[in-house]
Formats: sequence, structure tokens, C-alpha cells
Amino acid sequence: MTLQVEPLTAQRFEPRAHFTEIDALKAEPTRPHVRLARIIATSHSASEDALRDRILARARQLGADAVVLGKADVLESMGPSPAYQSTLIQAGANSTPLLWGPWGWWTPFYLDPWSFVQGGADQTQYTMYLSGVAIRYDSPSAEERTP
Repeated sequence: MTLQVEPLTAQRFEPRAHFTEIDALKAEPTRPHVRLARIIATSHSASEDALRDRILARARQLGADAVVLGKADVLESMGPSPAYQSTLIQAGANSTPLLWGPWGWWTPFYLDPWSFVQGGADQTQYTMYLSGVAIRYDSPSAEERTP
């Protein structure tokens, strides 16, 4: 799982206590607030709940009161390079080993794009993606003002 933080303000705040609950919001609140950072979580194997929990934990470290979450999405992408597969004969398959050596005519074969190879095999990857904007309210709530 990877986490990327894009700061949206130069202001810094004390981290919230570990037991402090950070609200997960679906829409931006009407209450005055400061947008602290955009937090992006991606993973090839984690669930949406795991990504959300990771975003909320990072927002807590930034001193946020809440996170406005976006919609989760699955990104589909191709792998970094094709996986070449050789079409050359296997070692020892040649009927005249004395003429061409113990490996046969085309062997030992090479797995590179210049040999006789099949096209690259598709390597599709799926990545779960979730982002949110960490916010901190401008004025303390009624519960925070009472001694």
C-alpha cells in the first residue's frame, strides 16, 4: 500500500491523539475550515476499508478533524514490459546432436526481443485508488470549548 500526501497549506498543526476519532465525510462541510492536504492511497491488494483507515490515520498525524473522501476506483494498467516467451525448440530436441552440439540447433535459446519469440504476454494490473482532503475546523466545537 502506498500513501501520497500533497500539502494544500503552509500551516502546521499538532497531531491529534491516537484515540481521537477523525470524521469521514462524503461532502465538504459548510462550517469554516482549512484544507490541510490531499491524501491518496493506492494498493494492489488492500480493500477500500483498509485504504480509508490508512487515510484517516495519516490525517490524524496532520492534525485534521475530518477527511472529505472521494469515491474509490479501480485503475487498470499494463505491466512495465512484455514478458517474452521463446518459440525455439527445447534443448536436446535436435536429431543430430553431434553436428550442432548437445543443445540442438536453436538452443541454448535466448529470451530477448530479437530471437524468434511470440508477442509479449499482457500483464494487466489492478490498483485500488482512494483519495481524500484532510480538513481542520477554524473554530473549536462546543465540546472542545467546555472545560
